[in-house]
Parts: sequence; structure tokens; C-alpha cells
Amino acid sequence: MRDVKDPKVRKAEIMEAALFLFAQKGYLNTTTQDIIDKVKISRGLLYYHFKNKEDILYCLVERYSEPLLQKLSTIAYEPNRSAMEKIKSFMEVTIISPDTITSEMIELQKTVDLEQNRYLMDRFSHNFTNKLIIYFTHIIEQGISEKAFHVGYPSETAAFLITGYVFVSNEIKTLPIDIEKSKAYIIAFQTLLARTLGADISFLPTESMKINIDFLNT
Repeated sequence: MRDVKDPKVRKAEIMEAALFLFAQKGYLNTTTQDIIDKVKISRGLLYYHFKNKEDILYCLVERYSEPLLQKLSTIAYEPNRSAMEKIKSFMEVTIISPDTITSEMIELQKTVDLEQNRYLMDRFSHNFTNKLIIYFTHIIEQGISEKAFHVGYPSETAAFLITGYVFVSNEIKTLPIDIEKSKAYIIAFQTLLARTLGADISFLPTESMKINIDFLNT
């Protein structure tokens, strides 16, 4: 009898198989046929769920970014917290300890860092950043209404702050920067936030924390 599964379950199986093969054989050496053989499905079923191998990778990246986006969305729209509290929580969520990194995250990061995937990741980063800008704009607008922030153009200010934060953090993870240097970037962004928003924002990172604004928590 033909094995018929829920589309969400099948799609997840394909993604898990692809991630396993990317780690085992390398992304460039993995073919769609390899993935088909691993999951034991037809080619038509693979293409029902995904356009190609790149589409599978994009969906994997989205899956790993979703928990971070969910947390930031919850923070932004929490009705019982002040804008100042939300800013601090936003910073805390985007800064982590290295011991939370998993082997799957590391393997996926290696894949997305390939030069061949630059366009795909640029597209993802653009969409990811736009979502963060929406969340951050809401927080700034709340701060203005509470008279805690003094900003003339909340959405434009959020765009500059978040785009810079994402861009710089992505650059940092490609450079040999130690914890102390990473902390310096965090404190610099905190200072920039305080001056831009016209508010007293105080957040000091612990010894092991580093910026984690990119999708893989790495």
C-alpha cells in the first residue's frame, strides 16, 4: 500500500533528510536524487513540496529563524510591558551564550555561508530584516506615546537601527572576533540606541554573551 502522509510531515521529512545529507556529503555534492533516495519518495513528490535544492535550504533557514522571530514578535506586541522593557528584552533575546549552539545549527551555517548561496541568503536577510523593522517600529512608537523616546521618524529610525544591527552582526560572525570584541559591539549598539531614542538604555552583556541577531542563533 502506498505510504500517504500528511503534507507537513512529508515536507519536514524531506528537510531533515536534506540537512543530514548536507552535513554528510556537503551541500554542493548533494543532489535532489540523493534526497529522494534518502526519503524514499518519487521525484514528483519532492517537486510538489519544493522547487529545487535551493528552495529546501531556504525553508530550512526559515525554520531555524522562526523561534527567534516568534520571541521578538511576542516582545513587541506584549500589552503589559513598557517600551523600555521591550527594548531591553529585544536585546537580551538577540544575545546568547555559545553553549546554546547545536551541531545542526553549525552544519546549516556552513552551508549558507557558501559563496554559491550568497544570493539566497541575501534574499532571506532582506525578508528577515523587514520583519524585525516592523516589530522595532511598534516598540519605538509605543515609547513615543509613553514619552520615553524622542524620535521624529519611528519607522525610518527602526530601519536604520535594525538594518545596521543585522548587517554588522552578520559581518562579525565571519571574522575572528573574541568575546571581548563582541561585547564592545553590543555596548556600542546600546549607546547608539540610547542616543537615537533619547532614552537611558542600560544593558550590559555577561562574559560569555555575543550578538545573535542572525537566524541560526550562532
